[in-house]
Amino acid sequence: MIVDMHAHYIPAPLAAELRRRTEPPWIEALPGGGERIHLPIGHLAFGPDYTDMEARRGFMAGHGVARQVLSFPGLFGLDSLPAGECLPLLRLFNDETAALCRAHPDSFSGLAALPFADMDAAVAELRRCRTELGLAGAILPNNAFMTVAQAETMRPLFEAGNALGGHFFIHPGRRPDEVPKREAGTGGGPKGAPFPDLAFARQALQVQANVGQAMATLLFTDLLDDYPKLTVHMANLGGTLPMVIERMEHVAETRGFEGERPLARARRKSNRLHVDCSSLGARALELAVAIFGAGRIVVGTDCPIFSTDWTLEAIRAAHIDEAARQAIRFENAERLLG
Repeated sequence: MIVDMHAHYIPAPLAAELRRRTEPPWIEALPGGGERIHLPIGHLAFGPDYTDMEARRGFMAGHGVARQVLSFPGLFGLDSLPAGECLPLLRLFNDETAALCRAHPDSFSGLAALPFADMDAAVAELRRCRTELGLAGAILPNNAFMTVAQAETMRPLFEAGNALGGHFFIHPGRRPDEVPKREAGTGGGPKGAPFPDLAFARQALQVQANVGQAMATLLFTDLLDDYPKLTVHMANLGGTLPMVIERMEHVAETRGFEGERPLARARRKSNRLHVDCSSLGARALELAVAIFGAGRIVVGTDCPIFSTDWTLEAIRAAHIDEAARQAIRFENAERLLG
């Protein structure tokens, strides 16, 4: 049995709305009959694997996945747009996802999408999604945690989430202040990527670096300790943090750092911050187990954007014991989801 804590979904009614847009995220019909979805940076092929959840359930059964926790990915850029533009679409996602979870309670849990440009509206939508829709929590953008000051702006959501209980998933995504300004007088048409030098390798490195920065904020401060009724997990094995934390130890030793050392603190605080293994391989998973412990890692496949086979094979091939595999595959997620 496997619980996938990092999977994505675009309900068919939301896809229909995205086909009407001309700014990311928007869905474009291609001459050959296919489609692609335009993101703030780049685009992805778009098809029924995002929308057809009966087919998804069959796919899950074929891979031994008992449950997916569904979210709308922050990298698509919708939740960072002005609230008046994005909230109707986010509410549509939340309503449709809640209906899917009610129809298939043994297969799916859902996380709310929130309008981060308006914190009052975000709190109100979180409250609606927890109390009226029964969603498990919410997805938040990791770029909101790049600094301590930025993380402080998220406290209203954490306070509401703690009062309501539930789970927060921190996923690659931008803050509202990172949305490029639209060009005046262009008719609002697609502009292409705002960072033309950002090739796939550079983007992959930057995403992981940003995840690592968010991890540092949350592990090396006491912010999460104030919200014991919330569970939290970070995407992508904590980004670059597992790789560089031993260097942090060396820096602390050689430069006279006083106080709890980074590795000890990360291991102690990781009881409040789990990570998923989305899109990474066996060697990265081994490193994360060595740093955080197998009890702090959950399955994440990034389905359907990335390959579920890749993630499950990485867990199988990693040099970890069977007890660690079982903890990662389902035990830790069951504990987080209650």
